[in-house]
Amino acid sequence: ETISWFSRHPELQLVIRVHPAEIRGALPSRQRLVEEITKHFPQLPKNVFVIPPESHASTYAVMAQCDSVIIYGTKTGIELTSMGIPVIVAGEAWIRNKGVTLDVSSVDEYLHMLGRLPLGERMASDKIKRARKYAYHFFFRRMIPLPFMKPRKGWPSFAPELDSADQLLPDNFGGLDVICDGILKGSEFIYPAEAHVNANSSE
Repeated sequence: ETISWFSRHPELQLVIRVHPAEIRGALPSRQRLVEEITKHFPQLPKNVFVIPPESHASTYAVMAQCDSVIIYGTKTGIELTSMGIPVIVAGEAWIRNKGVTLDVSSVDEYLHMLGRLPLGERMASDKIKRARKYAYHFFFRRMIPLPFMKPRKGWPSFAPELDSADQLLPDNFGGLDVICDGILKGSEFIYPAEAHVNANSSE
């Protein structure tokens, strides 16, 4: 539907960046976006461009050249709003409902939003500040570090590496303490990164 809309508006350009994780992620996609697009558009409109998942083009460098960005479910919206780039959220992305994005909840709202393009300006400074605060909270407080979990081949993709079970006792891993306290005491699952600025790198 989005490609069809842009095909009717040749004065605008649409760049579709297919997520690299489709082929390089821990669980490669079984339904590839490029294949789905090709089914409906064997010949893309001249103003629509697709960057495939195997491309090493920087998503952020590409998006920085755009008037605005449309996302569905990616975390990229958190980073793009922190850069001041207007983001239209069409799905249940993490950045939705945080007061910094242009959220749509229906087809009509989405088409109306597309009709406003190009927006012609970057985000206001107060919105950028709010976006960066949320980015810090999301990446450094809601992402709870467990340094003893190491990547491995196969499934599961992570496994613990410990010298003894005693390492799992309180005060050894701040992230593990947060998780245990959340389960046992009902506290929030928030890792207070700001309290660990000078902590050992293992934390």
